[in-house]
Amino acid sequence: MDTTLTITSREAVHNFAHYSALAASGKEIVIKRRGQTAVKLVSAEPKPVMTAEEREALIKKALSFRALKPYGKKFERSDAYDE
Repeated sequence: MDTTLTITSREAVHNFAHYSALAASGKEIVIKRRGQTAVKLVSAEPKPVMTAEEREALIKKALSFRALKPYGKKFERSDAYDE
């Protein structure tokens, strides 16, 4: 079975939801503009799932800000990173 489908840019614009669903299901969509290949629409790779240990460590780090930083100090973005 061929997993590549070639369409025009006009067709892609008018039926984007359909073609993006096809791409998400594993089909490769090649979009041509004026006869030239312009774009290839493929499924994005899923983000790696965070392990339970990583999640717990992240929660512990977030909660530790309360204990480490004085309450009177305004929180700054740099406070979230290790020194």
